[in-house]
Amino acid sequence: MIDSLLYHQIPPAFPFSNYLLLSTTQHTPTNIIMRSAIVLSALAGVALAEHRSLIGRDGTCKPQPAGSGPVASPDTVEAFFSIPELQTLSTSAPTPDGYTSAFIGLNASLNANKYMGLWTLTSYDTIGCASLCDKTTGCEAFNMYSERDPTLDPNASNCANPASLTNYKCTLWGAGVSADQAKNFGQWRDNFQVVITGSNAYNKVPAPCTIPGYDGPTQLGGAINAPLDANRHDTYMGVRVYPFNEDQEYDPTACATACTSQTAYNKGHPAKDGSYQTCRFFNSWVQSKNGVAYEVHCGLYNQTWSPQYATNYGQYQGSNRITVSRSYSYTLSEVSA
Repeated sequence: MIDSLLYHQIPPAFPFSNYLLLSTTQHTPTNIIMRSAIVLSALAGVALAEHRSLIGRDGTCKPQPAGSGPVASPDTVEAFFSIPELQTLSTSAPTPDGYTSAFIGLNASLNANKYMGLWTLTSYDTIGCASLCDKTTGCEAFNMYSERDPTLDPNASNCANPASLTNYKCTLWGAGVSADQAKNFGQWRDNFQVVITGSNAYNKVPAPCTIPGYDGPTQLGGAINAPLDANRHDTYMGVRVYPFNEDQEYDPTACATACTSQTAYNKGHPAKDGSYQTCRFFNSWVQSKNGVAYEVHCGLYNQTWSPQYATNYGQYQGSNRITVSRSYSYTLSEVSA
């Protein structure tokens, strides 16, 4: 019976107080990032040749934004490659739900086709980088790595080899990637050598199945956070929650069953005037805690909502980081309605 299923009359609680709303970029229309992955810069419009130019240029000695990672002592390339923390961050990084590992722990970043942007994060955060990919239309892979960069913009006359800093970089790609595409080993900027370590890459898994009677799936950047409709009515019909782990196949069919069952239940329990709500749209997503998938959520609605309302990316619950992944929507087909 539908009565025994988990059913909430109010929308799922995903408060936004733990987010920072940052300036938008061409590739991230809703650039809301969790605390541990605050974006310091968005260079999404940079061409790939500019992203990693191997041609030297003379700089201005202008101080560069502070890095977030450890700095080697002595401050040499060899010592940078030997920083234990950077290697541990790479090898222990969680594979985000909805992705498979392409490579781990290389000393080169990707130089591939369909480059979609570069972000500098405040931590080595594969989950945060995956979230950026999920929110970027057409993103199919990402690369997370640590980079040795100069503290000053190198100038041959006045600051040819400044002290270093360590940045955590996240790049997005519009096609699947592999280890043989990790060919960017860095560059020389005057006498300063930029190098890379702890480079991990991940490919997005295929979209889930189509479901008879429904149009979709439509990929979303997060879970739907719907406003009131044009008549100021709430279209939300509740959520179903099912246990899930990475050993299971992600199949939103259970959400379709819940949507259909909710309509049947409503039809059998109409309002006094005989009216009842039809479930016409559902949003299925995987919810993870600290990088471990544990539930599938099904948000049910009586009308369709576009991807622009998929702005629910998760939250912090105390020290636990709750994230949303593999978010897709399905709409009841006209012939089924």
